[in-house]
Amino acid sequence: MLDYSELSSITTERIAMAESKLMYGIEHFGDVANILSKQIEDTPLKKESVRVNVLASSVNPIDIKTRMGLGFVAAHKKPECFMGLGYDLYGQITDVGEQVTRFRKGQYVIGMVGFAFNPGCYSHQVDAHMSQLIILDKKENLAIAGLCLSGLTALQALKRLPIVKDIPLFINAPTGGVGHIAVQLAKLQGRRVIALSSRPEHPLLKELNVKIMGYEAFYQQRYHAQLLDLVGGEVALKLLGNLDKPSAVVSVPTISKEQVVEFAKNNDINAQGMVVEVNNDDLNELYQAYRSGKLMIHMDKQFVMHDVAQAHHYMQKAEHCGKVIIVT
Repeated sequence: MLDYSELSSITTERIAMAESKLMYGIEHFGDVANILSKQIEDTPLKKESVRVNVLASSVNPIDIKTRMGLGFVAAHKKPECFMGLGYDLYGQITDVGEQVTRFRKGQYVIGMVGFAFNPGCYSHQVDAHMSQLIILDKKENLAIAGLCLSGLTALQALKRLPIVKDIPLFINAPTGGVGHIAVQLAKLQGRRVIALSSRPEHPLLKELNVKIMGYEAFYQQRYHAQLLDLVGGEVALKLLGNLDKPSAVVSVPTISKEQVVEFAKNNDINAQGMVVEVNNDDLNELYQAYRSGKLMIHMDKQFVMHDVAQAHHYMQKAEHCGKVIIVT
């Protein structure tokens, strides 16, 4: 006969098992209340895929925009269909497909998985194509989940701006997820980095040991410079108004990039937008910089997976700095 303590133990175990196979996402666009969970189906692992037990993910602006129905990923979503959210993955391999030879069970991996139209890393388990992952040397701090999309964005954006050591590189939103990584990478490249910030006294900027300028000070004169624009919209247009030709700008926010690029080109400023891409050489470069201590990931706050809605709400207040991490 089963006593109540045994029944309670079994019930708790079943709940834990159920929670271990949940994915968080949306069926309908809207505010954080629209985030829901869905049970992950037990499906055979594809031949070139790797099954990963998720240890951490992170929140990126594209996740919030997609949830709200904004941007190119949201435009791709089919009505009424569930779409998981999240692209950043840090976890441990539990199984590998029959054609996978480079990975094995037990290894720790990171990757930007499912970009752009198949997000789903707000989950306890992810099946990822082997081309989207790199192997880590060891188990890492949970903050490393924030290295993937933000780090790749920062590195790939900087690669679009030639290294010219005698002119300044302005980076706006330098305390954000992409921004604080971009500042560090640009300094490692030997650039003259100036962080444009509305909160110049922020402790993270002091930690980054970077020259800081407020927006009002920037508007006092014109510059021959480079701009890594991580804000977009009216802020970017106003900044461009103070750049002389032949300045250059790379604008990252996808919603306003066409407007920003057009404005820049009309003012004889070299301009381009960009969309991040999966690139394991780039991700390995970032990881090696991280492992060597040359690059740090600032974790502002962490939330457990079932509190993803709270994590989105926190990010939308725009008071965070660095990365907001989601842990299982």
